[in-house]
Amino acid sequence: MKKLIVISFLFLISASAINKKSKEVKNDFKDQDIEYYRQEINRAFSLLKKKKKFIDLELLNTEKAQILSIAFPEILRYDSYSDYLETSSNRILYVNKGKEASDFSTGYFQMKPSFLENLENYVANTEDLKTYQWVLIQNKDEKEARKERINRLANLQWQLRYLKVFWFVAEYKYQNINFKSTEEKIRFYATAYNYGFTKPESEITKYQSAKKFPSGESTNTHKLAFADFSIDFIQTYSFFFK
Repeated sequence: MKKLIVISFLFLISASAINKKSKEVKNDFKDQDIEYYRQEINRAFSLLKKKKKFIDLELLNTEKAQILSIAFPEILRYDSYSDYLETSSNRILYVNKGKEASDFSTGYFQMKPSFLENLENYVANTEDLKTYQWVLIQNKDEKEARKERINRLANLQWQLRYLKVFWFVAEYKYQNINFKSTEEKIRFYATAYNYGFTKPESEITKYQSAKKFPSGESTNTHKLAFADFSIDFIQTYSFFFK
């Protein structure tokens, strides 16, 4: 009987060790996935760091790192040459015919004209957000408003302003969600930014774990969720913007 007890005890210890080792392997695999992109992440951080004076001018210290983390994954997508082409398309087609004709993502934070339109409309129709109505384009006809919107998209300070307004829209829109931690909130906000804050909360929640970044890859190897890069930013680089 004693021998059986000892064998059972040893088996439990062994099983516990294996389970622990399995968890460590999973964590290591996750770390390896994010580290696979470390060079691109560092490049994105360097681009952002060079613009610190504009960031300090536009964003409050208390929320600066969190606001930046929401859109940080988009900087990994940024390419100056592609950005020039996409901005040119928006400047011609969007200005003349609207988002149905051209709705390319542009700038460091890869904002689309439709994103700006949705953000402006939400602010315009929400009484509690009237403090941010300075973002609205007023007293201009539709074509001139679209032209102004494209000019803003080409300006980093205006992209920072729209990002800041998005933060406060998210704070208002999702105030009833009981986030268990700052990281959980950032993950949701970043997903809403990327996937679309006009989408239902249930869809945004589901999309949080979708490993679709980067897009256009033919294999799922090293694919991550968009917000994984936001969390990495908070954990690794946020100290620089505090």
